[in-house]
Amino acid sequence: MPALPSARIRPASVLDAAALARVHQQGWRETYRDRVPETVYTERDHTLEGQWAARLADPGDTHTWIAERDGEAVGLASARATGPGQVRPLELTLLYVLAAEQGRRTGLHLLRLAVGDAPCFLWVVEDNDRAVAFYRRQGFELDGARREQAAHGLLPEVRMVR
Repeated sequence: MPALPSARIRPASVLDAAALARVHQQGWRETYRDRVPETVYTERDHTLEGQWAARLADPGDTHTWIAERDGEAVGLASARATGPGQVRPLELTLLYVLAAEQGRRTGLHLLRLAVGDAPCFLWVVEDNDRAVAFYRRQGFELDGARREQAAHGLLPEVRMVR
């Protein structure tokens, strides 16, 4: 079977806010399905594009990439430098690849662009076994830290470090 061509990945700009919001929201729906109340999705439908526009207009130390295939956004990644006292100097804050794009190495390419092989950390929903396995293949390990974020519908998250 011939290899599939790679998705096009580039730095995101303010002009990508709507596309990033769509991928972010769809990625949540595909990943968390019935675990997050519909009210959370409904609220995010009304706020996520504006949040992305603001984040991209004033990114600070955060860098965001967008993956596109055939002109449509299919994935995103964001990473940021962290301050003193953090477990690593770099945090992967987001990595979402739409279900139809998974298995095409787009997530791996996004991860490599976002953090390379640098020491870093990320938070992942505790029982997202697919994501934990993906990150383990890239050298990340659970370090025992855990948190609950109201913004995530109170889904507990665990920290992975590399």
